[in-house]
Amino acid sequence: MSAIETVSQSIPTGTWKLDTAHSTLEFAVRHMLVTTVKGRFSDFDATLGGGDEPRLVGTIRTASIDTFNEDRDNHLRTPEFFDTDRYPEARIEAIRFDGDSLIAAVTLKGVTREVPFSASIAGPAQDPWGNERIGLELEGELDRTEFGVSWNAPLPGGGFLVDDTVRLFASLSFVKEA
Repeated sequence: MSAIETVSQSIPTGTWKLDTAHSTLEFAVRHMLVTTVKGRFSDFDATLGGGDEPRLVGTIRTASIDTFNEDRDNHLRTPEFFDTDRYPEARIEAIRFDGDSLIAAVTLKGVTREVPFSASIAGPAQDPWGNERIGLELEGELDRTEFGVSWNAPLPGGGFLVDDTVRLFASLSFVKEA
């Protein structure tokens, strides 16, 4: 078996728990039409089920957002963006694995939309401690305004401060549960 294969063909049967110490959940969005601001969420969890009908369910604690700027992060936690007091978690649940893609129901601020992701899997492989591991890489885009994250400011020369398209990147390491 190749080290990287399509998702639907290579998630072995069983339940796989996220290894958060070896996983990342990141995003990128254009800012002022001239640069890209990147960030991550530090508090998230997921479970992956393998076999004939693979499944993925994950949660993200929205207050764990980190764009490497405290003032911006605090603004992103307000009702103008994530409204983390009212909506402390975002959720992702796979609807369909299809070759090298995954369609997921993403819920943010109480709104659920289908979002397509490109997907690839690495493994399975055994670590030095005898655990069986697999890796799942996901990449996709969503329109933040479809989830009620619509705050923006017009720029003097035209356009807006924050682009509506947000690119998402997940590099997830899973360990098979006994």
